[in-house]
Amino acid sequence: MSGEFRIGGWRPSPATLIASVLVVAGFALTALDWGFVAIAAVGMFLPGILREVGVLHDKDEFEMEAARRAGYHAYLAGGLFTFLLVAWFRSAHPSLAHPGALVEDVLIVMWFTWLLSSLFSYWGAHRTAARILWIFGILWLVFNLLAGGGDWTGTLMQSLLALPFVAAALAARRWPKATGVFLLAVSVFFFWFFGLADAFRGDPTGKGRIQVLILFLGPLLASGVALLSRMQPEEREERG
Repeated sequence: MSGEFRIGGWRPSPATLIASVLVVAGFALTALDWGFVAIAAVGMFLPGILREVGVLHDKDEFEMEAARRAGYHAYLAGGLFTFLLVAWFRSAHPSLAHPGALVEDVLIVMWFTWLLSSLFSYWGAHRTAARILWIFGILWLVFNLLAGGGDWTGTLMQSLLALPFVAAALAARRWPKATGVFLLAVSVFFFWFFGLADAFRGDPTGKGRIQVLILFLGPLLASGVALLSRMQPEEREERG
C-alpha cells in the first residue's frame, strides 16, 4: 500500500512509532532534567505490557515470538551483566564518582540486547548484520569527513577504513562464517585500539566508557555471533 511507512520491508505499527518518539524525546529531554527519562521508560515498556495483557493487538504471531525471544535474550544479558557488576564492586571496592551510572549501564545492556535480538529475529542474521555494517561504514565516513579539519589527505586515508565494513556487508550473505570471524576480530582490535579496557580499571562510570563499549562494540559483536550461530537466517529473512 502506497504511503505506508516502512523500514527495510518492516511496517511499524502506530503504537511502535509513538513509543519510538517517546523514547527519543525522553532521552533528549534528560539534557534539561533526568526526570524526563520516565517518558522514555513509558515508550520502552508500556506497549509490551499492553500487548501481554491483551489490550494492544498490533503484532502478528511471528512478531510476538521475536519480541519474546528478544526479551529472554535481554534478561540473560542484563542478568549476567548485573551479577558481574556486583562481583566486581564487592570484591574490588572501587571508588565511584557516579554510582547511579551503573544502573544506567544495566538498562542500556538490557534494552540494546532486546533491540538487536528483535532485529536479528525479524530480518535474519545475514540481512541485519549487513545493514549494521553499512551503518557503521557510513557513520565512520561521515565522522572522518566532519572531523577532518582541512587535512584532506589524512581525512581520505582514515575514511578508507570504512571500506572493510562495506566489504563485510557485501560478504555477509555469501560468506557468513568468514564474515562473523572478521567481525569478532575487528571487535577485539577496536577494544585494544581505543583503550576500552580502561572501563574495567578505576572508575568505570567515568567518561561513559561502558556505554561506549556497549553501543560501539555491541553491534559488531552481536553481528559476528549471529553469523556464526545457528539462527536459520534463510527462513527468517523472508520477512522484509
